[in-house]
Amino acid sequence: MRKVPKPPDEMSTEAKAEWKRVMPVLVERRVLSPADIGAVERFCEASGDIRIARASIAKDGAYVENRLGELKRHPAFATLRESTAEARRWAAELGLTPASRSRVGSSDDGEDSAGTAMDL
Repeated sequence: MRKVPKPPDEMSTEAKAEWKRVMPVLVERRVLSPADIGAVERFCEASGDIRIARASIAKDGAYVENRLGELKRHPAFATLRESTAEARRWAAELGLTPASRSRVGSSDDGEDSAGTAMDL
């Protein structure tokens, strides 16, 4: 791929923001083919879910009352945990982490221009 495609319309705003952040890096590295778009979509959706979950926790607090009035850990923590694991897996597949780039022998300047590994 030599040009950054538009993000899919059905993506959340947060996932589209991640797409716009990482796709230029991936296209510049020339590591993507059209067959890889699904992997990028899954990564961006998981990253978007992380942002949404963090926003919910920040807004509501780490603990919320259940229907019985008991304090329970915010349910968004489960989404945060699952999405973080998924985003890390896809980031490694796409060469968005320092370790995954070194395994595939990518010629990067050592700077994580996508910032992905540190954000997860």
